[in-house]
Amino acid sequence: MKKLVVLSALFLSACSQLPQFGQFGTEKAAPIKTDIKPTVIVPVPAPVADVNEVANNATTEALATDFEHIFIDSDMTFEGTLPCADCPGITYHINLYRDGRFEARQEYLERGQVALISGSWLLEKRTLHLVNQQTTLPVFHFRTNRQLVMTDMAGNPIVSSDAYQLNRHDNVKKIDQRQPMLGMYQLRNNQATFIQCQNGDSLPIANTQNHLPMMRLYQQDPRFSNKAVITTLVGRRAPDQNGVDTLYVDKFEQFWPNATCPDQFAQKKLQGIVWRAEKVADRYIPHQLNVRLIFDKDKLYGFSGCNNFNASYQQRANVITVQQLASTRKFCADASTIEQQFTEKLQQADRAEVNADKLQLFFNNEVIMEFIPAVN
Repeated sequence: MKKLVVLSALFLSACSQLPQFGQFGTEKAAPIKTDIKPTVIVPVPAPVADVNEVANNATTEALATDFEHIFIDSDMTFEGTLPCADCPGITYHINLYRDGRFEARQEYLERGQVALISGSWLLEKRTLHLVNQQTTLPVFHFRTNRQLVMTDMAGNPIVSSDAYQLNRHDNVKKIDQRQPMLGMYQLRNNQATFIQCQNGDSLPIANTQNHLPMMRLYQQDPRFSNKAVITTLVGRRAPDQNGVDTLYVDKFEQFWPNATCPDQFAQKKLQGIVWRAEKVADRYIPHQLNVRLIFDKDKLYGFSGCNNFNASYQQRANVITVQQLASTRKFCADASTIEQQFTEKLQQADRAEVNADKLQLFFNNEVIMEFIPAVN
């Protein structure tokens, strides 16, 4: 019996904590734990992909990417229409270039008011600032690297509506879609049409503020009276609100009465063709200056790069004499030198020849000016 008691005590001591002793060596009872709970293994959820996270690439890896940042490491084009307080909307076309520049096209719908703006961009994490000293542009937030969202006054992205976002194009688009055009203009019942000489396309013209001066001149000139007349202008093609391909006039240049569209198959003649100056005194003329003239019955007139001009002239066979030019008096720094040379040489000309697709003016048997038929 004594052995059984000893064995029981040894067994209990092996299954319990060792006794603790008090200050004077007396045994102290161990505390009894009543809050022991079974161990539960909680599975860790798999990470959820953030749809707005910027995809990694070679550039971001090299820069030890923090995904709170966006990197403009390629040229980008964003387009969209943002709300406007007093118009149907403001259309934006923004090009961001990786060298730190931006270009923007801003158009107020139904006003025909277009602004081309350029400057530098500043990127703070996902916030994009477009910096231009003359124009204040919206601040945007990169929601993804394919979507810009306009921010509110507090700098927070407006994500409550899709109306405040611009979307990225797959390819970079040219910011300025305007181009010089030459064609037949006709106005009937306040609706104008334009037929391009270059390709024969017929386009309705939007009645914007840049078109109104053109309409008034046409209506006031008794020579036109609802007839088609050759016109030069700077414009762009774009769909209207109904998706119809339309011509938007950005700058009206002038009407050319008695001119016709050049026919590449017909033998060229001196009169009735709008000629574009290509060379003056062996110097090529920049295409963007649009130096042009037309020989009418006994008068010539045109545009010399900055000013409009006209003069009387006489022609017998190939012999030509140009009288003193009358001209407007604007100053254009980028055209003044060429304009001076052009007007001087034009008044010197003593012979004119149309050879194949080119008009040449001579002085003392030397070519001093060369022209080609203008198609835009």
